[in-house]
Amino acid sequence: MKHFTLILLLITVMSLCNTTAQVLVDVNLNVKHIVGGESKFDRKKFIVMHAGLNNGEWPNTVARDTFLTNYDVYLGRENGTLPGYIRRISEDPKKEGWPNVVDIKSVGKAQKKKYASKSVNPDLLARTGGMMIGGQFNNYPTGKPLPTYKGVKPWTLANNEAAAEFYAQFFKQAYGGEGEPRPQYLEVINEPFVKSGKYGTTRQAISEFHVAVAKRVKKLNPEVKVGGYTAAYPEYSANNSNFNHWNNNWKRFIDVAGKEMDFYSLHIYDGMAKDGKENYYRSGSNMEAMLDIIESYSMIKIGEVKPFVISEYGYFWQREEITEFTKEFQWENLRSFSTIMMQLMERPDQMEKTIPFMLLKAGWWKKESGARYPYRLFRQKYELEGETGNEWVFTELVKFYQLWSDVKGTRVDTKASDIDIQVDAYIDGKKMYLILNNIEQSNQTLDLNLIDGGNNKVKSIKAKHLYEVNGLPTLEEIELDVNTAQVEVSKCATMILEYTFQKEVSIDEASEETKIYADTYLKKIEAGKTNTFNFKTADLKKAKYGELVLRLGIGREHPSEGESFVYPEVTFNGTMIDIPTDWRGYDQSARKRFFGVLEIPVPYELIDNNSAQNTVEVKFSNSGGYISSAVLQKFDFSKDLKR
Repeated sequence: MKHFTLILLLITVMSLCNTTAQVLVDVNLNVKHIVGGESKFDRKKFIVMHAGLNNGEWPNTVARDTFLTNYDVYLGRENGTLPGYIRRISEDPKKEGWPNVVDIKSVGKAQKKKYASKSVNPDLLARTGGMMIGGQFNNYPTGKPLPTYKGVKPWTLANNEAAAEFYAQFFKQAYGGEGEPRPQYLEVINEPFVKSGKYGTTRQAISEFHVAVAKRVKKLNPEVKVGGYTAAYPEYSANNSNFNHWNNNWKRFIDVAGKEMDFYSLHIYDGMAKDGKENYYRSGSNMEAMLDIIESYSMIKIGEVKPFVISEYGYFWQREEITEFTKEFQWENLRSFSTIMMQLMERPDQMEKTIPFMLLKAGWWKKESGARYPYRLFRQKYELEGETGNEWVFTELVKFYQLWSDVKGTRVDTKASDIDIQVDAYIDGKKMYLILNNIEQSNQTLDLNLIDGGNNKVKSIKAKHLYEVNGLPTLEEIELDVNTAQVEVSKCATMILEYTFQKEVSIDEASEETKIYADTYLKKIEAGKTNTFNFKTADLKKAKYGELVLRLGIGREHPSEGESFVYPEVTFNGTMIDIPTDWRGYDQSARKRFFGVLEIPVPYELIDNNSAQNTVEVKFSNSGGYISSAVLQKFDFSKDLKR
């Protein structure tokens, strides 16, 4: 089957005539795509491993160093240090309920000495520059005695300020100087809201805890960025699409702690229901709606959009029995990694760090049945049927890093005629990396339209194609004909084409992208009622050429059986706008309700720079649900781009 698929691919990509492509992909080679000043592919943000350099679960230093350098991977997140070290700290003998700073200094000195005794390759050390560490509930004042190591008398954190003192002093005493570089980010506590009841606290109290920690940590360590709340299950439209989940969680957190946060953090997972019958995806329109409502409310409430840290993303199966290594399960993760990451890459100015969720060995995870943790980079050979031996080898998840190992450069303008084809391109000297990701559940033929390359001929094209065959992940690397104008990307698959040109590609034009947020959000939908969203004209200054997209977030119950999805009637500055009947990703039928963004093209010339504000009006013919957000995505071009 594998060889048959490869033959089909070769036939497809070399057929230049008599083929009608399903999707047209434009690539403007000479047009730099700039978002909030960002135009480079920053591997420190996107190609990241959920581990630290000195994590004890690397099989050995050779395996670690080879993995990081061969695939150009950066290091990202570690959640064991803070909860581990607080167990070694005694209570301040002069201040009940507060950590003993003398102990923290002693522990910090020992950690620095241990680090200084190791020889660290400067290139590898550079890969730790964006490290983040995070807390767990034993860093939180639960009112119960802290678990402590042998020889340390258990004691109870007095309050938020006492806990914050531990965070701040540990950052100050254990890092820097001859020690390990100080982590750049602190994620205050991992997924706390979903555990609040278990630990006898509230979302309000946890939000206030974030404020206390942020203030004290930044007082002693001003270079450290502090954020939260590390949302686990962002189901904002839950409870009959009334957005109570949103109001009780993210809205509350922004109201209480938003101003003190340097970033917002959350986890994004595709997954499968507990019954194992159907996938449900956050990737696609649902994920766009999640991020847009946070951005919109943050702008309304505190006057700015905070950056994001997506500290975990991937695929999650709720069934307890799916906890052993299988290649089929790992394909689902690989599919989600690239899909979710490409959506995050569209916000390069807002993403501080994004981390696909896989651990190294996860040796701490034990199951009575003997099952092993499935989300990991390494397995022992015997774990896969048909293999024997105790050696540690890569799981299939390494294919994510192999696929993306070479991508770098300056982002250039791209656009696909189908919203379910994700496309991006980066120029690096004579190289171009064209990334094509297919969200559709069927193979897609793509017609590649390279524009304004001048007389710069293509010398070679290499293709990496990560797809599944009978549920098993397959990564193929092949050479394509230099005249290739068409490729077939398998269902839910990713293809990266590496073009080599005869000379460096000239990038002398620009597309500057900005987002403008409405003055209101979360408007109730009532039949026949017009909801109005205003945008400051000062933020909508129009260039000579450009494109405009209205991003309309909607949370509603699914249509009843036999009924169809109801689209709104939309006007922009009084002009009726055509509404596309497609959105990113699937129809969300596996989810309890629809929550997604409709991406609606608006004629650029309708922008009115002579009035105080530009206005969007939205009306539905039936009641139910909310318009969660309204955002204008504006692209200003230095030349007229012919689509």
